Amino acid sequence: MRRGGGLGAAAAAGLTALFSLTLLVYVGWGEAKRGWPRFAEDKAAAEAEVLAAALSPHLAAGLPLTAFPGFTQIAAPIRAADPALAGIVLRGPEGRALFAAGEEGEAARPPPGARETQLTETRLLVTHPLAGRFGAAGALEFRLDREALAARASRPLPALAALAGGLAFAVFLFALREGRRRRLFVAFAAAFLIAATAVTGSLAALYAEGAEARAKAISESLAGRVGPLFAYGLDLQDVNGLDALLGEYARANEDVAAVGLVVGGVVAAHGEPEAVGRPWRAPAGALEYRAPLPAGAEIAVALPAAVVWRAVARSVRNFAALLIASGLVAATAFGFIRRGAEEDGGPDPRLAALRPAFFLAVFADFLTAGFLPQLAERYAAEVGASGGASLVFSAYFGAFLLALLPATALSARLGARRVTLLGALLVAFASSIPALSPGFAPLLGARALAGAGQGLLLIGVQAALLAAPAGGRTRAAAVIVLGFNGGMIAGAAIGSLLVADLGADGVFLIAAAAALLVAALARALPRPEAERPEATGGGRPRLADLPRAFGSAGFLGALLLVGAPAKAALTGIIVFAAPLHLSGRGWAAEEIGQILMLYAVGVLLATGPAARWADRTGRSGALLVLGGAGAAAGIAAIGAPAIVETGPAAATALALAGVFLTGLAHGCVNAPVIAFVAESGAGARLGAPTATALYRIAERAGHVAGPGLAAAALAAAGGGGGFLWIAGAILGLTCLFGLVAAFAVRKAGT
Repeated sequence: MRRGGGLGAAAAAGLTALFSLTLLVYVGWGEAKRGWPRFAEDKAAAEAEVLAAALSPHLAAGLPLTAFPGFTQIAAPIRAADPALAGIVLRGPEGRALFAAGEEGEAARPPPGARETQLTETRLLVTHPLAGRFGAAGALEFRLDREALAARASRPLPALAALAGGLAFAVFLFALREGRRRRLFVAFAAAFLIAATAVTGSLAALYAEGAEARAKAISESLAGRVGPLFAYGLDLQDVNGLDALLGEYARANEDVAAVGLVVGGVVAAHGEPEAVGRPWRAPAGALEYRAPLPAGAEIAVALPAAVVWRAVARSVRNFAALLIASGLVAATAFGFIRRGAEEDGGPDPRLAALRPAFFLAVFADFLTAGFLPQLAERYAAEVGASGGASLVFSAYFGAFLLALLPATALSARLGARRVTLLGALLVAFASSIPALSPGFAPLLGARALAGAGQGLLLIGVQAALLAAPAGGRTRAAAVIVLGFNGGMIAGAAIGSLLVADLGADGVFLIAAAAALLVAALARALPRPEAERPEATGGGRPRLADLPRAFGSAGFLGALLLVGAPAKAALTGIIVFAAPLHLSGRGWAAEEIGQILMLYAVGVLLATGPAARWADRTGRSGALLVLGGAGAAAGIAAIGAPAIVETGPAAATALALAGVFLTGLAHGCVNAPVIAFVAESGAGARLGAPTATALYRIAERAGHVAGPGLAAAALAAAGGGGGFLWIAGAILGLTCLFGLVAAFAVRKAGT
């Protein structure tokens, strides 16, 4: 076996690593930009309480804020200690600015009834209401500079970017001497994990700094309340309610692990009375800060380290999703780089060249999966289009279906390369439309064009698969299944992570760029023998052949009872209804993208074993029954939390398990159904390639119908009830298919 790689192959490996590691650093930076302001907001809220404590005697006496002396002198040191704090404003009951330390901001803003946080283009505003003797007296407004917050979050960025570049260069050097794809992938995974560890460590350090600053602010707030006791020389034994005050403060700040008044190292007051009289001990691993008081006393506040790790956990989850997505991108790229190597091991060498193009085509399509249903629903609501969100998806799959037969004719006449190129250019154009012209009508038209382009791409790739030998037909079909689900995983994960920073427009433009890359790769596609009519065993499929195919009980049963319902479940439940349902339950776009990944992971895990088992035993019908029943159970699990009362953790677990189970079930359907159709009466009459090609076209009707059917079920029965209705319908169809399959097997045996 050839050792080492050429310069071009090594450069491609290095660029793939650079893309993945740069994306990792970018996502980590985005997490820091979103996470750090939350700590700054909590710190500002605690500092507002310090100022409020200073104002409380004045307000309790019923005096107006306009008569408060020295506000600027009290607020100026707080502002000076925080570079991100642009100004502190004291507003009167009508919202007019009375005093300011630093930036004053608007002349008047209505004060809120409770603590409030607002975002403007350049500021993060934290407003703390003030109550006086006669009711609402005004508000304190902390004005945080968003640019300064972002600059603090970006401080580790140059070092992390340099690390990513260095690791990518190391992968390039490794690829120069090592030509085996598995070892290349191990090197890539090691580089990714090193970078992920560095990014996670920098986030943990940043959030720990924020938590410590928050603990400091809380302790100083308490010191402002307790300090006057020492200033007046009172004996703490004569003061009642200190324990209650500290306990109330701990409960109001839910992240506080412990808070106490410490005198001479011994707890004099504590939120938990049993700790009084003992030496102060912060919980293990807690972040602690102490604010000094007169007479050697201190206010001690401890925040659990879990505060930091909870903030980091979301990032770690996103990095894990990104590792899977980037790993699929890398594996596809490395497979293309080494497509001529003996170790590729596919059933047909031509398949190695087809995988990257199809993978990227699906990747481009699913970049928007995490937010497209919500975006379509918002655009439809803006123009008053009832059911417009489902129409966007139906337009896509309808155009996809209508494009299949013309694409088949074009493939026979022009060749797979040109059809794939045309489809990729159409997808690129369609993806750019919503970015350049946001709105419902442009989105509807763009999705229809994208569906037609994806239909052309599918036919261009599928043309190479029709010549697969009969014994490997299911595994050849699995190339499309694996490429589709791999692209779905990578696209859904990466797109949902990028939308928070780039917005929908930016992700649409990235999808357009990915489609253009497919167009570039189309020139590397070989001309498969399957394009010639004599290789397909009966010419290209025609609509005129459908009645003959429908005359087969096996073909019709597989189509109407298993295949089309599975496609409808994919588009109606997984792609359309589940994201809307989960978004309504408070899930973020990246979380929805990651749950869509679980579906594709389930399909990938089940497809290979199911395809091999079907090829080896010929019992594809049993797999289809298993897949239909599993899909029904998975869909029911997704909707169950809306019907049966469960806690948030149980609801999340059910949603995750339901989506994953549906993916596993569809993995038992997608490839084996091709073997079942090829062995049906339609396969005997028309030839297996023609029958399976006709089936592939006809089952897309399920894609088209899925969003509309799901929208109707959800509207009729509510969110959870709609999922259960659909699950029951799929289970019933599966039972009918079991009877049809048994009849078809007995008929074939006679």
